[in-house]
Amino acid sequence: MKVNLVSALLILIRKFRLIHLHWSSIDLAVSAMTCQLAMNRLPTGKSFVPLSVTFVLGLAVFIISSVNRLLDNRKPVKMEMKRFLPNQKNRITFLEVIAGGLVIAIFLFFYLPGNLWKIVAGLVLISGFLTWLISRLPEKNSLHALRVPVSAIIFTVSIAAGVSFLTDATTKEIKYSGILFLLVVFQNFLLSGYFQFIEFPGVINLASFLKAQRSKQLLHGLTFLIIAGGISICLKTDFRYTQRIAVIFTLMSVLQSFMLLNSDFMKRNKYKGMLLALVFLIPLLIL
Repeated sequence: MKVNLVSALLILIRKFRLIHLHWSSIDLAVSAMTCQLAMNRLPTGKSFVPLSVTFVLGLAVFIISSVNRLLDNRKPVKMEMKRFLPNQKNRITFLEVIAGGLVIAIFLFFYLPGNLWKIVAGLVLISGFLTWLISRLPEKNSLHALRVPVSAIIFTVSIAAGVSFLTDATTKEIKYSGILFLLVVFQNFLLSGYFQFIEFPGVINLASFLKAQRSKQLLHGLTFLIIAGGISICLKTDFRYTQRIAVIFTLMSVLQSFMLLNSDFMKRNKYKGMLLALVFLIPLLIL
């Protein structure tokens, strides 16, 4: 079958709705790129990482998340994606768009600086393998609970890889900020799983494994831990940019805890997934 990417894009544009930005993982890809741009400037705010790294990250997040959604679309409890890709023709069209993104990513891959291509290739292969492996698990398998922590680690490493591998030395500011960001990402993914569990009780994830009450306790506990970590970083560094990014991560965590406190509003809001992804756009405030 001849791939007509232009035709596929025109079809998507004609049927576009705002929620499609979330269902197609575009909001998560843009948010990941924003966080990387912010992290890349650690610790002084003047560090520089080539934009090719940022674009490859965005495309990788889009491709892997989209493939994951396509695989989830086969499962009966995942009704959300069935509204986005209701039939085989829609799925083929979306797959063509993903293929186009893959071609662009491969082209940009050759412009990555230094040995960064090694870590990028490794992360892509690991993410792709885990996505395939999870898709092969029975729907009620308890191992689905590992998706949140594993995804949080891969997401964080992907964003922090640029500044860690392209600077002469990984400072304590980069290490501590990376840990703080990992906690924020984990909280975000767990919160997303919590709302998914509330909406689709049959789904198996970390929130369903912990049950609703323990998930809420853990989410609020992470907020207090992140606040404490943010304050500690502010007190132990003289770099104003590192202090600002610690404040931003703290704000992101508090906002996520606020979303949990307003669970009734979030459960009724069809854009809740997008709101959770857009939390990662808050670092725009310091760019």
